Amino acid sequence: MSWIKEDPKYSDIANVIKCMSINEEAMHAVWDMGHKISFGSSTLTRSQEEVIATVVSSINHCKY
Repeated sequence: MSWIKEDPKYSDIANVIKCMSINEEAMHAVWDMGHKISFGSSTLTRSQEEVIATVVSSINHCKY
């Protein structure tokens, strides 16, 4: 945000995660869930998962 000084070393962390860092337990729970969804066992290849995620994000007008 323009009125908050940002630390460049955290620029790769999504703002939604930064906001949740106020509640560290919640942040870790969401982070772990996302990691399991993204990198857990699946019958889909990583490329197929990325294509699906890209299409869904596009439909939802998501910038992440």
